[in-house]
Amino acid sequence: DGCVEGRRKPSSEWRFHRDIYSARPEAGAIVHTHAPFATALACRGEHIPPFHYMIARFGGANIRCAGYATFGTQELSDEMLEALLDRCACLMAHHGMVVFGRDLRRALALAAEFEALCEQYWRVLALGEARLLPEVEMQQVIAKFRDYGRQD
Repeated sequence: DGCVEGRRKPSSEWRFHRDIYSARPEAGAIVHTHAPFATALACRGEHIPPFHYMIARFGGANIRCAGYATFGTQELSDEMLEALLDRCACLMAHHGMVVFGRDLRRALALAAEFEALCEQYWRVLALGEARLLPEVEMQQVIAKFRDYGRQD
C-alpha cells in the first residue's frame, strides 16, 4: 500500500513495486536489476523484437522498453506499467529491467532467462541486422507458452 514500516527508508523504486503488485495480481515477486546486457539494450530505448521464439516466454511478440523517466518517480512507474501490459518483463529506458513471477523462485528464473535473451540479442546486433520471426509464428509460440511446463 506504499506505507513504510521500520526505521529504514524504502528503496527509491518502491512506487513501481507497489504499482505492479496492485495492477498485476498474478505478480507474487518482482526482480529489478541493472544487469549488463539488459541495461545496454535499455540504453537504446527500443523494444526487443522477435529475433528468437523465447521472446514469447515473457508474454508477447516483443519485449517492450518503457519510456525514460527519472528513477523513483511516479512517471517511471506509469511508463513501466504501460510496457508491462500483457507482459511479465520489460526494459526500462536508460535504466535496466524489471521482471515479475508468481513467486520469488519464478521471478529470479525469469530474470536470469531475460538477461540471457538480452545477451543473445546484443550478440545478434553485433553481427548486423536481426532476422525476425513472422507474427503468425510468434502467435503460435505465445499460445504454446500458455501451458508451457504444466503437467496434468
